[in-house]
Amino acid sequence: MGKAIVIVNPKAGRGKLAPKLEVAARTRDVDIASTTHPGHATELAQRARASGVDLVIAAGGDGTIHEVVNGLLADGDDATVPALGIVSGGSGDDYAKTFAIPDEPSAALELALSEKAPRIVDAGLITYRTGSGEAERFFCNIAEVGIGPEVVDRASRMPRRLGGAVYFAGFCLTLPVYKRRTAQIGMDDKAYDGPLTNLVVAIGQVFGGGMRVAPQADPSDALFDVQIQFGSKWDYVAGIAKVYRGTHLPHPRIREERAAHVEITCEPPALIEADGEVLGHTPATFSLLPGALRLKV
Repeated sequence: MGKAIVIVNPKAGRGKLAPKLEVAARTRDVDIASTTHPGHATELAQRARASGVDLVIAAGGDGTIHEVVNGLLADGDDATVPALGIVSGGSGDDYAKTFAIPDEPSAALELALSEKAPRIVDAGLITYRTGSGEAERFFCNIAEVGIGPEVVDRASRMPRRLGGAVYFAGFCLTLPVYKRRTAQIGMDDKAYDGPLTNLVVAIGQVFGGGMRVAPQADPSDALFDVQIQFGSKWDYVAGIAKVYRGTHLPHPRIREERAAHVEITCEPPALIEADGEVLGHTPATFSLLPGALRLKV
């Protein structure tokens, strides 16, 4: 693959991932750069792209991948975007599950560095609101509006030793106090106006520490898999096991659509998350970027 760099979160895998990668990388032509602060992986990925690196490997959880993707896509010139590799080591590792990337770090590194041609996959761009105005962020897996971001926000404040179970624990604590919104949603030439518990805008299939929320999503088909969930709290309690198995669809209180552009307003405004990172709040738009990434899987 030519020049390659591994961008690793030194806290990933309870601090054990980085040493494993250092050992695995000794016999390979690859540099390793450790992050030191939030947003650092984005900065390192931007520098790698600007310096002509052919392959950038994100080593850590979904948050690290999210930051790296934002660094790779920030300049808007698809012709110079390096290939993306993934070595998992976070609490969820959901993006990697869609592609069955090996859990073992040396095997994942070997796959990323192999001569196998990258798979062309989609990404998305979100425009949303923050306390200081409008903002934008790229994402590669799944974005949500509604109860999902509330769960992610709660989970982010819980002990990381829980691993993927942190999202289930966050769900159990968030559901009793969450209140549905009224939402207006546009999806290409389709529309929805009514109650909203959660909006799912999916490129990949898995989120929330192993929930197969979008089991039919194809990361290469140039369309989001969209779910408008407007069910009751009891629907969520009754269906949570099915979501882990990916058997919750079809459902009478989930509207499914496929679209390349989604826009939403809510009353009151609702939180937004993408790739497990809480970003801001509605109103928001989600625009698909077909074939924006070359993923080594």
